[in-house]
Amino acid sequence: MSKQDLTYIEMNTEDDFECFNFREKLKKAKKPYDYFKEIKDLDFEQLASSDRFFLQDFGIYNNELNDEEFMLRLRFPGGRVSNKSLLLIANIAKEYNLQIILTARAGIQLHGLQSNNILEVFTKINNNEITSYQSFGDNIRNITSDIFDGIGKYNIIEVYEYIEKMQAYILNNKEYLGLLPRRLSIGISGSYANVNSFFASDLYFALAKKDDTYGFNVYLGGKNTQIAQEANIFLQKDDLIDFFIAFIEVFNKYGLRFDRNNNRLFHLIEEIGMEKLKEYIQVAYKKQWQTKGITLLEKVNFNEFEKLKNNKYSFCYRSLFARIEASELQLIASWAIKDDLQIRLGTDQQIYLFNLEAPEVPIVHYNGNRTMLACAGSDFCPYAYWNIKDEIQSLPLVKIEKNNILVGFSGCLKGCAKHEHSDIGLVGLKSDLHGKREKTARVYLGGLYTFGEANARIIFDAIPLNALKELLETIIEEYEESKYSHFELFSKNLLNTFSTKFLSAWFLAKYKTKEKVYLEKDTNESELFKKNFSKYQFTNLLENSAFENITKILYEELWFNEDTLENKKLKNTYILKA
Repeated sequence: MSKQDLTYIEMNTEDDFECFNFREKLKKAKKPYDYFKEIKDLDFEQLASSDRFFLQDFGIYNNELNDEEFMLRLRFPGGRVSNKSLLLIANIAKEYNLQIILTARAGIQLHGLQSNNILEVFTKINNNEITSYQSFGDNIRNITSDIFDGIGKYNIIEVYEYIEKMQAYILNNKEYLGLLPRRLSIGISGSYANVNSFFASDLYFALAKKDDTYGFNVYLGGKNTQIAQEANIFLQKDDLIDFFIAFIEVFNKYGLRFDRNNNRLFHLIEEIGMEKLKEYIQVAYKKQWQTKGITLLEKVNFNEFEKLKNNKYSFCYRSLFARIEASELQLIASWAIKDDLQIRLGTDQQIYLFNLEAPEVPIVHYNGNRTMLACAGSDFCPYAYWNIKDEIQSLPLVKIEKNNILVGFSGCLKGCAKHEHSDIGLVGLKSDLHGKREKTARVYLGGLYTFGEANARIIFDAIPLNALKELLETIIEEYEESKYSHFELFSKNLLNTFSTKFLSAWFLAKYKTKEKVYLEKDTNESELFKKNFSKYQFTNLLENSAFENITKILYEELWFNEDTLENKKLKNTYILKA
């Protein structure tokens, strides 16, 4: 029996069981639903690997590298949280001296919990109309939507009632709790302009119109490093829940369960194809769907205050790169309770308040970069190489804010800040590329994320941290001189028409020489480069459009020196001499 054949059967025999990965073996041994009753009796100072695995299904995270500290992740469907709940979270965070991180799935993470208080806080949270269930692990993660759902001027269909039904279906469902092949991210929007793109979702219901009827087009297979694909399916709003249930059933039954690096929905589509996946869903769905309608999307830059359908206003309270203090949450919640405001958490890691009578607020607040997504960083995540929250200060924040440039800054290649769905994507790494171990950033440019057209492309593998700000300023200046109305348009019509090898050499040459030269549309790359840099010796390396030769020599001249190169062999590994 082939590996693919085994994927599509239940694990009913011991031989089949041995073929699956470690987490699948744990699922076979015990269902997370049955494990839950054991949590109250756990010794949190002596956790086994299996405990750490099962606890994630209920929002508790702990890893062996830092086994003394715990994190609790809370989920809020559609980002909606009551004033009372937010005040409770703030008070708990203050009482236990916890750090609060806002997530890119409109959730909250509480960091700094210890073995002696994690169960106590877990119980307090989950007994008060808040849930942490299925916020980790192989589950359907927090279901996200447009922050202005039902209230914004771009909203056509309010979808919150459907999100509530979806969440009610999956929470505590013993057949799915922690038992999916891998996590699923679900996005749904009834608005034609969203604060953030949803094309990084495994399943995205996008507002659409067909034959004068509003409904949803279906997109499948997105993730942090991939764009969801059009499935050629149009659903009316009353069909959403039935389709959702059929989709979950199919992914649970047919999803790949061997290699955890290759078992997201994207990989299943790669394995069997979109049409075969749709066949499976059609059988489970038991109804006929229509072919796609016209997806309704519009790129909009949202302001700090926005006028709403009811002629009142919203206010965006900006976090400090996803960090927020307990005292801030207390202030926000108390203000919302006093003035009867509504609070929602955004997928942009900000907090929104609705139904202000006027575009003004009575509280002092940070008014910085709303267009930055930042992962938790090495302070809170064992996978991250950088302390993102601090090192993000090294970026040209004023220029980023001024130009409304979307920047995704991830601390590792898992991409929690969706760096490939950004205008400028950054991944903080540690690298020996320049002859010594140091912090470097991988740089991506040109994501076409609003309409799900293209991921950002890698331009630089490793830029030293101390050079990153000036290099990004060089890139942003190129955009400013282009006169395009927004960076995504600049990327589509100019930046992405050039190869990544050319752009790498082009921006490094500008960075080194400080020449005020700019890209020209529909121009031969070699001719453009020679035209602007012919007076520099490194241009002599340009043979047969081999821009990588120029990039390597510029790396040498900018960041290598004899002291950092151990020997000639190492030098020749990284440098092409003229």
